[in-house]
Amino acid sequence: MENRIKLLAVCGPTASGKTALAIALAKALDGEIVSCDSMQIYRGMEIGTAKPTAEEMDGVPHHLLGFLDPAETFSAADYTALAGKAIRDIASRGKRPLLVGGTGLYARALLRGTSFSEKGRDEAVRQALEAELAAGGIGPLYARLQSLDPEAAAQIHPNNTKRLIRALEYCQAAGEPFSAQAKTANAAAPPYDYVMLCLACRDREKLYARINARVDAMLQAGLLDEAERYFRQYGVSGRTSVQAIGYKELLPYFEGRCTLDEAVEAIKRETRRYAKRQLTWFRREENTVWLYTDDYPDAAALTEAALRIAEAHFSAGSDERKCAR
Repeated sequence: MENRIKLLAVCGPTASGKTALAIALAKALDGEIVSCDSMQIYRGMEIGTAKPTAEEMDGVPHHLLGFLDPAETFSAADYTALAGKAIRDIASRGKRPLLVGGTGLYARALLRGTSFSEKGRDEAVRQALEAELAAGGIGPLYARLQSLDPEAAAQIHPNNTKRLIRALEYCQAAGEPFSAQAKTANAAAPPYDYVMLCLACRDREKLYARINARVDAMLQAGLLDEAERYFRQYGVSGRTSVQAIGYKELLPYFEGRCTLDEAVEAIKRETRRYAKRQLTWFRREENTVWLYTDDYPDAAALTEAALRIAEAHFSAGSDERKCAR
């Protein structure tokens, strides 16, 4: 237990303020940030994924941002391997690692030490599911996953056909929920001594208003041009990156099938739905401390509260962390 690396996670729904808080904490704690975002890993997808700019990073080293070509696929197993390596490197240099992002599956797999295997893989089942998708569309398959594994369905976007089929393949081949992987995989004791700060708003409408405002800011920053370049170069053929919210909703506009206003409203709607799924996911996580941003008068007060929890965790362990809460 004493050899486990101490780590602070900053998670929660999109547009909740994770990036700004994490950077402030990293500066105060002499830390470095490891991104936990399944879309910010891709190069050239800066605006639509809300990737922090160099100015926003303010000199804080960030890891696992923009290192992968959008044509490449990437799995939770890939993520845990690379994130684990980055965390060990940070700790070996005497710095404090901060895991920051909203991809719940990645965070859970990393923090719980999930061991990935070939369990739940069956090529015949997968081919049958792909045939069903081609014949009847995604709706019936997504409804089936909601019935078989509501927890996994809450984390998987209805348009993410790759993950949807993988989840159903696992359910059918393994005979257990896809979400059970992280709970029942062959994992030793969790490799990190961590506390997870989860950001949210008590008033859900405030979060939704932040989401809407951020989408408007993305458009002003050049999201249309970025998305058009993406589709011109990569198209839509089955790549993980094409599932990113903020890009796929613009494709009908580029193809003349909807107006720009309709596409923008679709981005806002899908982002709000995604935030709701993220909240559902993180409420099931362990070692969490919820910080509601509308409980604090300003960002400085929120940072101060978060810093007290982080310092207690890094300096004294779990007992004193409970007192800090």
